[in-house]
Parts: sequence; C-alpha cells; structure tokens
Amino acid sequence: MTAFATFGDPARFEIAVRWIDDTEPRERRPRNGGWSAGEVRLTIRHQVITRYNRNDTFTDAIAWYLLPLFEWFADNWVALLHEERFAWAENSAAPAAIAASMALRRTIDAEDTAGQETYAAVQGWWSRHALRAADSSALYPDMMIRRLSDDIEISWTARQPSFPPDGYRLALAPGAATLGVKDVAEPLWEALAWVGVNAPTANAEDRASVAALEQKLARLRDVPLSALESGYLATGLAERVASVRTMCGLPDTSTRMQSVPAITKFDDAVLMFGGVRPDLGSADIEALAWFLSSCKGGSEQMALSILVDPGVGAPLTAPFDEGYDLAEALLEQLGLPGDATAIDIRRILSDLGVTVEEIRLQTTTIRGVALAGVDYRPSILLNMTSRYNALPVGQRFTLAHELFHILYDRGRARRLAHVSGAWACPGVEKRANAFAAMLLMPRDLVRRSLPETLITPDAVARAANIMQVSISALVEHLYNIGNIDECERDELREQFRAVKV
Repeated sequence: MTAFATFGDPARFEIAVRWIDDTEPRERRPRNGGWSAGEVRLTIRHQVITRYNRNDTFTDAIAWYLLPLFEWFADNWVALLHEERFAWAENSAAPAAIAASMALRRTIDAEDTAGQETYAAVQGWWSRHALRAADSSALYPDMMIRRLSDDIEISWTARQPSFPPDGYRLALAPGAATLGVKDVAEPLWEALAWVGVNAPTANAEDRASVAALEQKLARLRDVPLSALESGYLATGLAERVASVRTMCGLPDTSTRMQSVPAITKFDDAVLMFGGVRPDLGSADIEALAWFLSSCKGGSEQMALSILVDPGVGAPLTAPFDEGYDLAEALLEQLGLPGDATAIDIRRILSDLGVTVEEIRLQTTTIRGVALAGVDYRPSILLNMTSRYNALPVGQRFTLAHELFHILYDRGRARRLAHVSGAWACPGVEKRANAFAAMLLMPRDLVRRSLPETLITPDAVARAANIMQVSISALVEHLYNIGNIDECERDELREQFRAVKV
C-alpha cells in the first residue's frame, strides 16, 4: 500500500488518493479499471466528506476502483466547473445536492410526456454533477459540484448509499461550501494527471484505458475559452452573446487558468446572460448588451464604495434572514427611516450615484438588471414590460432588490452584471427580495403605520399606502417579522386576493 498523494488544501478543498493491493482475483474484478483499486479521501474546509463508520471503526478514505471516478471527472469537467443553472425550474434556495434530490423525487413517477421530459433533464443534470454518478457500485457520499457565479459550490446530504455492506454508515452531516474556482479545479486536475503517471497497470488493456483517459485530458487542455463559457450559458445562447458582444465592441474578458482548463472569472456579458431565459430573443440580447456597453468606462462614488461588501458571498444559510439582517444594517448606516413616512429608494440611489434607466424589453421574464464594479458606472435597468414594474410600488421594490445586488452580490473581482428574473439563482433572488422588503418596510415604519392591536384589512391597506409598498408585500412582511400569525396572514391573503395589489 502506497502513501496518499494529496492535492489541494484541506482548509479549502483537498483530494487525496492512493493505490492499494487488491486480493480479488483478476478475473473477478471489473473489466474496465480492474487494475485501479485504491482509496480516495475528500476534505472540504477541514471536514472529511468521505469519512465512514463500519462496525464502530471510523475510516476517512473510501476504497474502490478509482478509474471510473477519474473518467467521470474528465468526461464532465466543463459542466462541473462551469455549469450553474439547473435543467428544471427551481424555486427553492437549496444547494444543488438538496435541490436535485428533491427534483428527482418530484418527477420520477411522472406519467405525462412533459413530466417525463423534465425527469430526463433532471437526471441528465444529476449525472453531470453528482459524485455518485461516477460509479453506482461505489460507496461515495451524496455530493455535488457546480458553478455558482465566480465560485464553485460543493454541497452534500446525509443520504446513505442504497446498498451499503452491513455495519457501514457515512459519517457526514448535510452541508455546503462555496470555494474559489482555483481551489477546486487545480487539485482535481493535478489528481487526474497523477493517475496517468502512477497507474499500476498490469497489461495492454489496462494501459489502453489509462491512455484513453490521458487523451481526454489532452483534449480538455485544448478546449477554447468560448467552449468553457458555453458551459455557463444556455444551449444556443453562447453564439448569440458572442455575436452581440462583437457588435457592441465588448472584449471577452473571461479569465482562464494558465495550466488548467477552467475559467476563474467570467466575462461580464457571460455572467449577465447566465441569468436569462434560454429562448431570449435577439432584440433583447442586443438591448442588454448595449446597456452593458453604455455603462463601461464609468466609476462609482465613494458614498457607494464604502457600503459595498463583496465578502457576503452566496447564501448558504436562510436567504430570508440574511436579507433582513443586511437591510437593517444598511438602514442604520444611512440613518433611516428617521421621521420619514416612506423610504425614498430613488433618493438613496441618487445619493449613491446609481443611475436608473427604463427600457421596454420584449420579454417579461426580466425584472431588472444591475451593473456595478471596476470600470462601470453603477446602474439599474428597469424592464417596464415586467408585471412587477407595472406600478410605482413594484418599481420601488425592484430598485431596492437591485440595490442589494450592487452592494452585496459582487464577485471576487468586485464587479457585477446581474439579471433578475425567472432564471437567476433562486437563493440569490430570495435574499435580495427579503432585503428589499425590510429596506422599504423597516420595523419603525411598520410600527408607526399600523395599530398595535387588531390588524384589519383596512389598516393594512392604509399602511401599504403610507409606506408606498404593495399590500401583498406588506402582508408577507408582517408575517415574516412576527406581527401576524399564519392564520391571520392567510385571512389577509384571501381578503386581498381579488384586488390587484
């Protein structure tokens, strides 16, 4: 048995592998990779994800044939490190390991054609991102790897293997981590290269399987930047984005690692269009690209810069709580609400030097666009064809929502090109919604606008008018901050159901 070869940093992401002796006769081993008996240990932020207990003995590494695992890493390399969007409509803010598991359970028994197609899409996405897809016979943890803007999300559940041996149980608790692309891509690539150099092959067939793996790596080394970007964008969208980027004079600024085929920082156009519908029309793509181009070359005021916190990161706790907490902190920094009866969101944006532009896109699925960061004039685009922006109260909510993105959703290079809509990351959007609700409806304003005793529909309507918010948003907010219980919320919903609020 050899010593472990370790790649990466256990404080971030580490993969450790070694070959082990196999006492099983060769004729009883798998034909593909029967030479590759070994152990693999995965560590994320000092937590050993592969740790298991068997008959009261804990072991950190899982033993099995390793070639299928590394073939899976190579076959799905672009998707693992560049594909963010789910292949189905996902409304939860759950990490991928949980979201994909729930989607599979929802769709597996579908009998109609649409449902079966959705299940196939979910299964296909799972096969590209779930570690267990590498080898159904191995006892790997229920772990998934996917892109999340300019980070990598690794998430896992506590689900045990379907057919473990007696006394076997994985020791992990559910969790998730967001890591830098380099922190994950570099160790995985080094481990893949290590296999080719150190494979204990015994015959020509074994050596041919290793040579095939090395050929896959060679092809990956030559994958063009545009193909890696395509992993982030919906099918067919990459070509249209590249075309309008050229038309608008926007250079491709995606940053590719020197020795590893992975993009560490997406070009702003790619990042922005990653959140749009796959069937977005050419006219809207051009309009958004021109908006991006028009904001280039600008800068932001100090008043905005001191409020920006790029360290907030992706929402890994409850998006609702994070959004509320950040809004209350900002209100305190701005000295609001003071004696005002409503939060003047347009005045806040003006004071911070954030420009607001209105446009009528053909699509109704885009609510707003936020641009900010290095070499950008911080701007918000309001899509006036979105039903969310049909009334001034909806526009105010969209502006507050986009302000959250400008302040807290900037990537590692402190820039932002974000589209808010149906295809944006659910957790990111739910957090921004919670922020907008608390920013526009601070607890002080709620106390001043509503009676302390019985909260009637008339009282709620008056308070919504005073604070210049929609009645439906206020009802949900009152429930979230504990002013009404679930029964009262449902009654108010029913009262206002027939009213456009």
